[in-house]
Amino acid sequence: MIYPYLYTLYFDMTPVKNLIFDLGNVLYDIDFDIMYAQFDQLGIPNFENHFTLNKSDQLFFDLEKGLINESEFCEGFNQLYQLSLSHDQIITAWNSLLIGFRKESMDWVKANHLIYPTFLFSNTNQIHYDYFIPQFSKEMGGNFEQLFITPYYSHKMGMRKPDPASFQSILDQEGLNAAETLFIDDNEPNVLAAASVGLQVLYLQPGMRIESELPTILGA
Repeated sequence: MIYPYLYTLYFDMTPVKNLIFDLGNVLYDIDFDIMYAQFDQLGIPNFENHFTLNKSDQLFFDLEKGLINESEFCEGFNQLYQLSLSHDQIITAWNSLLIGFRKESMDWVKANHLIYPTFLFSNTNQIHYDYFIPQFSKEMGGNFEQLFITPYYSHKMGMRKPDPASFQSILDQEGLNAAETLFIDDNEPNVLAAASVGLQVLYLQPGMRIESELPTILGA
């Protein structure tokens, strides 16, 4: 049986034993339009021409790979767009896309992370990380990272999705069988890259929630 929205490169009935979650718009709501509006007010109209989920100016890729720190990012931002914004202005606008954790989705992870070995793989950066980690404790209680055997972040790995090597690196480090591992992401290029290394994948499209989809896929 092929489940709806389940992408595989081959027909495989191998039971899922491990889970790898994306973060943004899977476990955590983000809104690019809010950020675009913030940067428009700061003098950068059409910021979507500079930063999207799949296509961005190199500055943002460097930040997500951990190649530059916060100060270097802000300095590079002003140079790139010929502005003289304060660091606080840039960081506040940059963080404005971060909305909050999906309570029902996180409740599902909390209830199942000891049943299925659970991992996280997020394209993110130190600035956003410093925002959402304490946010979880305030909104949900507890320690976000303790829900995962290993949380993988692009800025700490020096690699980002959809590079197939980033997925292979996680499989190798954790000793996971790709065919027994389900990767959940809301971005189709990431899903296809994960499938290319043999992972089972769930493309979580708008309106879908893990707490509704995963029980069917896992037979739980």
